[in-house]
Amino acid sequence: MLTPNVRSRLLALALCLSYAAIVSAQEFPRKSIRIIVPYPPGSSGDVMMRLLSQRLSDAFRQPVIIDNRAGGGGIVGAELVAKAAADGYTLFFTAINHVTNVALYSKLPFDAQRDFAAVSLVADVPVILVAHPATGFKTTKDLIDAAKAKPRQLNFGSAGGGTGGHLAMEMFMRAAGINLTHVPYKGATPALTDVVAGQVQVLFTGVPPTLPFIKEGRLNPLVISGAKRSPTLPNTPSMQDIGMLKSDVQVWFGLVTRAGVPKPIVRQISTEVARLMREPEMMAKFAAQGIDPVGSTPEEFEQTIRRDFERLPRLIRESGIKAE
Repeated sequence: MLTPNVRSRLLALALCLSYAAIVSAQEFPRKSIRIIVPYPPGSSGDVMMRLLSQRLSDAFRQPVIIDNRAGGGGIVGAELVAKAAADGYTLFFTAINHVTNVALYSKLPFDAQRDFAAVSLVADVPVILVAHPATGFKTTKDLIDAAKAKPRQLNFGSAGGGTGGHLAMEMFMRAAGINLTHVPYKGATPALTDVVAGQVQVLFTGVPPTLPFIKEGRLNPLVISGAKRSPTLPNTPSMQDIGMLKSDVQVWFGLVTRAGVPKPIVRQISTEVARLMREPEMMAKFAAQGIDPVGSTPEEFEQTIRRDFERLPRLIRESGIKAE
């Protein structure tokens, strides 16, 4: 049992630490901020973060430096952040693979749940289910009926095992009670190319690269992820429209930092990100890439991450999905 003297000392220490955190937040940032981006320069993730980093630099009046650390499905960059100082000056622009890597790899050099603190959900990237016209599929019902009539005789492509499009199809198949054969590719572009050519029947992928083929009638759009329809494809139903929103896979991008960063600093960064993501110019730039800008509180982003940790690793293990 603690003596009154020990209790008073612990209380004093807690007050000092709290005061130090408040002072630190008030002075933040005093130097440049580094954002680890686990994608190569010029990739969509890199372009996204460079748009945001320029505005963050103006807001904080300090340089915001992009440090591209591609490789290992984001593991290389995540490890750097997990081992960085817990001061808020090192951030990580992560995505849904922050969650899926836990099941795709037998061992990680960090704990994906305990070693990071959510800062802000930056953006959602809708994925769309498309079919080659030769299939005759114009609705998800068409696909489901055909798949039930011919189990495992239809193929679906993906950008690779465990990618957002792959998981979206796995969730869709479970909800619909169907089974298609997976054809993994090394990237979204070759997967889309083969669907357009009719080598595989269907594909869940990002919206922007499919638009020209949809407009030309070379792909049929069946459903788009999320609760609402896309302004660019108003006649394509959403997952909510077909009653499968609970089986939807949200392909998200967001900022995290090392666990232990003072909450006032996390809150300060989050507030700025949310404000910037709601600027009309920023929203227009993201929308032009087919990306939905978000900006959230740390708690809201943590809820998204926790939800995916509760279902996606289990889905990967039960489906036998392996990293390509």
